[in-house]
Amino acid sequence: MISVVIPLYNKEHSIVSTIESVVAQTYKDWELIVINDGSTDKSLLTVKEYFSKLPITNYKLQILEQPNGGVSSARNAGILVAQGDYIAFLDGDDIWDKDFLKEMTRLIADYPGKSIYGLGCIQINRDEKPILKDSYYRGVSGWNYATMAFTGSSACVNKDDAIEVGLFDTRMTHGEDLDMWWRLMMLHGGASYMRPYAYYIQDAENRAMHRLAPLQKHIPYFVDKFAEARAKNIKFRRFFDKEMIQRLYPYLFDSRYRKEAKQLVGIFDYSLQTGSLKWRLKWPRIYRMYKRIFRI
Repeated sequence: MISVVIPLYNKEHSIVSTIESVVAQTYKDWELIVINDGSTDKSLLTVKEYFSKLPITNYKLQILEQPNGGVSSARNAGILVAQGDYIAFLDGDDIWDKDFLKEMTRLIADYPGKSIYGLGCIQINRDEKPILKDSYYRGVSGWNYATMAFTGSSACVNKDDAIEVGLFDTRMTHGEDLDMWWRLMMLHGGASYMRPYAYYIQDAENRAMHRLAPLQKHIPYFVDKFAEARAKNIKFRRFFDKEMIQRLYPYLFDSRYRKEAKQLVGIFDYSLQTGSLKWRLKWPRIYRMYKRIFRI
């Protein structure tokens, strides 16, 4: 059985579509856990009303309620009560293809013993049909796939491994999912199939990624957590440093965070990065002007 964990905070207009995409799964051995994270709108009532209309004997449904503690706190609560050996996460404004769980179980069967599995996830407009390619990567995930395949709505983790690495870090509000995925990757690795089976909805409510997070709550602020891994694994260091440099770049233009951001960017190993990344951080304003002129 796979446990599906949906953190819920003020998604009254989208949560039904999200849950419907779970109910419609062709793979039926699942349980659904919705964690209401202190919603102040009608999200909780909407879920209860939807559940009341389902044939309860056909589904394993559970609602947890907690004061608002953030998405990491909500996901952790779901993990701890989950009955499945594997846990798939789905955000309250995203949806799955009907074969998401079927393809996920195939991936787990074909690449057993991994800590994390991921399917492709793309952004679409509501009611838009994704355009598919002829082939997609499928196999053990190197660091080049560690961000693309593992997202808040396309990742599935081994429950015991998630607990072993310490669950989601509740200090973060941005990048907390990547922090968790990377720790799992370093435990027993991962596998992915890049064909999209999960969809971000562009008109989704209240999407946190649209806002610049306080630097102290964003993953680059916690670079020391990965100091040992960066020192031991050059492939991870190249991958991780590039991710952090790109995430820190906007903070160099914000007077509230510029000083700390400059201190953090000095930590990374630029000998492994492209010249454009070095230029981006040494002369950020010139680089931004260059991008605008040439529409890069």
